[in-house]
Amino acid sequence: MSPRERFRAIIRAQKPDRMPYMLGGPRASTFAAWRKQGLSAEQMANWSRFIGEEGFTGIGKFDCGPIPRFEETVLEERGNVRIWIDHWGVKRMDAIHQPTPGFATRRYLEFPVKTPADFERMKARFDPHTPERTIPQPGENERPTLNPDGYRVYQSTVYWRERIDDCRRSEYPVALTIPGLWWTARDWAGFEGLCTMCVEQPMLVHEMMEYWTWFLMELFDEPLSVIPVDMVMLNEDMAFKTAAMISPRMMREFMLPRYRRLYQFFKERGVGCVMMDSDGHIGQILEVFYPEAIDGIAPVEIAASNDPERYLRQYPGVFLMGGIDKRELTRTKVEVRREVVRRYRVAREFVHYIPTVDHGVPPDVPLRNYLYMVELIKGFAVGEDLETYEPPGELERQLGPIEEMFDPLKAIEQAYGEE
Repeated sequence: MSPRERFRAIIRAQKPDRMPYMLGGPRASTFAAWRKQGLSAEQMANWSRFIGEEGFTGIGKFDCGPIPRFEETVLEERGNVRIWIDHWGVKRMDAIHQPTPGFATRRYLEFPVKTPADFERMKARFDPHTPERTIPQPGENERPTLNPDGYRVYQSTVYWRERIDDCRRSEYPVALTIPGLWWTARDWAGFEGLCTMCVEQPMLVHEMMEYWTWFLMELFDEPLSVIPVDMVMLNEDMAFKTAAMISPRMMREFMLPRYRRLYQFFKERGVGCVMMDSDGHIGQILEVFYPEAIDGIAPVEIAASNDPERYLRQYPGVFLMGGIDKRELTRTKVEVRREVVRRYRVAREFVHYIPTVDHGVPPDVPLRNYLYMVELIKGFAVGEDLETYEPPGELERQLGPIEEMFDPLKAIEQAYGEE
């Protein structure tokens, strides 16, 4: 079977010839730390090939940000701290020199949407039919930005019309990741602002989420009619450590009716699996959205009181990705092995579960531990015994010497020492 055939089998709860080699990706700061732990420039540049990872195929450029962007403006700089307006119109505070790119230290101070009039002005920057949303523009990826790690700064790829044949023939599953309802309204109004609006300005929340539902259907109607997509991932990140950011009642009021429409929209265009991406505790989210509005969820963070096995038993047929506790990867190889075995034992019972790291891999995960996990996953994926299999260590033998291990306290000092 091809990687695409395996993925399609799993989302249909059918047993593939083996599990996919899907692992969970490091951030920029993680790679920077790993370069000091023996990872060569060539290995980093060809990371997926080096570790033998099977990923996803994209469908091209879809910029879901403001067009035109707000002008970036510096308001104040002191020491290593900058207060400025970003391209979304948000007033924020950042460390100028970031010690951990991909895990930036940022603090949001003020958001542009507070009233219905503000949202009317914001909508002018969110026309789904603006050609620049899908057609690459010369030099757009080289535009200067003050953003310390590129967060929410879209990087253009290719026009989706040029991807049709490649996506149809792809041996890898075709995936589309897009910002969801809560995520986008929060980008406009801020977390505290959006939560307050749910109580004090509910009609504005309805208007924002209704507009975004329309925006997504307008933007993706034609592409999804001609490109076969295996998975749509709706980014939401709408949960804390032990509960969701809004109550199930509010989810049902503001989000569920629109999610039902989006789900029907995607399914009518042949999407194999509609997923939600949310960090934090996902129990209440599944209670509200599954099975009528999503097929599954990721990344199932263990630190947020999630248990993949519990959800798979509670919600028969739900598709999960994630669940390998990144905290365990910072410990000894014995503990790494125990964690991977625990998740693969569940995956062998429930075929609609792909264990991967439960969030972006942080820089305090040692490179050798990660590569050990990679070889464990690849061994278990092909059926090696969970109790006795020990990886050969081939990836680790290709590394150079360790110069320095990542020190989180040093990183904090670098970020805030001059504040």
